[in-house]
Amino acid sequence: MYREFIKNVFLKRLVLVLLTLVTMISFSFIFYTLIRSNLYVLQGKNDLQQLIKKDVFMGNNQMTSSQLHYDFNKKNIKQTNQRAQKLFNYINHNYHYSSRWSFNTEIPNGSVSINLDTINSNFFKFYPLKVQKGRLFTNSEYVADTKEIPVIVGSGLKNIKLGSTFKILNPANGKNETYKVIGILKENLRLPSVYNMDGGRLLNKTVFRPLTDKDKRQVNATQLVSAFQDLLIYNASKNEALKLSKTIKKDLFATVKFISVKENINDFYAEYKPRVLLLLLVSIIMLIIFLGLFLWNIWKSLSESRQEIAIRISLGLRKDQLYIITFLYQLLLTIVSFIPVTIYVMRNAYLLASNRAGIDAQIILSTPLPRIESISLILSFLALLIIGTISSMLIIYKFNKIPLNLRMMNKL
Repeated sequence: MYREFIKNVFLKRLVLVLLTLVTMISFSFIFYTLIRSNLYVLQGKNDLQQLIKKDVFMGNNQMTSSQLHYDFNKKNIKQTNQRAQKLFNYINHNYHYSSRWSFNTEIPNGSVSINLDTINSNFFKFYPLKVQKGRLFTNSEYVADTKEIPVIVGSGLKNIKLGSTFKILNPANGKNETYKVIGILKENLRLPSVYNMDGGRLLNKTVFRPLTDKDKRQVNATQLVSAFQDLLIYNASKNEALKLSKTIKKDLFATVKFISVKENINDFYAEYKPRVLLLLLVSIIMLIIFLGLFLWNIWKSLSESRQEIAIRISLGLRKDQLYIITFLYQLLLTIVSFIPVTIYVMRNAYLLASNRAGIDAQIILSTPLPRIESISLILSFLALLIIGTISSMLIIYKFNKIPLNLRMMNKL
C-alpha cells in the first residue's frame, strides 16, 4: 500500500522529483565537504596542542633560487658545507630546538619509495606520535653510535617487521645505512601542519631515524636547508628568533623567517574561514531550493489527490499513516541522492589507498572508509534526512487539519 501510494501520488511529477534529487545531491556533496574539512581541522588542532601550549617559533624557509644556486654551486659547495656545520653548531649550543630533515629514498626489496626523516631528541615532545608495536626512541639512542641504527617505521611498510633489519641509501649523507626496527607507527598517523590544518603529511610510508651526536658533527648544507622548514625554536623570545634569522642570512645566505606557531594558525584561520562561509552559504542556498521543490511537490501531489486519499481513508487508511508514507518517500529520496556521493567518497578513498597516491598521501584502509570520511558521510546524510523529515511532517500536519468532507467538496 505504501509503495503504491508513493508511486501514484509523490512520484507522478517525474521532472520535479528529478530536480529535487539534483538539489539534494548538490547539497550532500557540499555539506559532506564542509563537515569533512572541519573535522580534519579539529584533528589538526588537537595534534598541534603541544605546539600551541608553548611559545614556539616555526621556521619558514624562503630561500630564493639565486640563493640556492649560490650555496649549492659546485665551486661553493665545500665552503657552504663548512658554513652549514658552523651554523648548526651555533643553533645546537644556543637554542632549544626541534628539527627534522626529510628525503625520499627506496627500500631495495620491491623498490618501495619512502620518506626518510631524521629527527632530533625534542621532536616527539611537539609531535607525540603513537606506535602500535614496539616503542619510541630512548634518550640514549640519540647519543649512541651503533652499526644498526634504530628506526621507527610507518605501518604502510608491510614487509618490514618489528625487530627486523634492512639497508637503504640515506640521501642526506650519501651513505648506505643499516636500520633496526624498534617501533611501528599506528595506521594513518599524520604529521600536522600549521599552514594546512585540514591536511598534513601521512606517515604510513615514513621511516624515522634519530639525529645522533655523530650526525651532529657531520651536518651538511643539504641537511640543514631541509631542516629550516618547520624548524622549531622554543624557550626563546621574539628577538632571539629574529637574531637567528639574521645569523642564518649572514652565515648561509639563506632567508628563513621564524614565525610564532599561534600566528601561523591565526593566518590559516583567516584564509580558511571565508572558504568555509562560502561553502556554508552555497549549501544553505541548495537546501532552500531543495526544500522548496520537495515541499511544493508533496503539497501539490496531496492536494490533487484529495479524492483518492479520502477514498483510501474511508477504506481504512489512517491519517497518521500519511506521516509514515511521507517519511518513507523522504528516506527513499535521501538514499538515492547519497548514492553518487558515496561512490565519489569510496572512489577517492580507494584511490588514496592504492600505489597511485603519493607517499605523503597514501592511506591504509582497514575499514570500507577512513574514520573522518565515514563520520562526515553519516552526518551529512542525517542532516538531510532530519531537515527533510521535519519540514515534510509539518506539511502533512497542515494537510491533515483540512476536514475530510472539505477535501471532497474542494475536489468536486
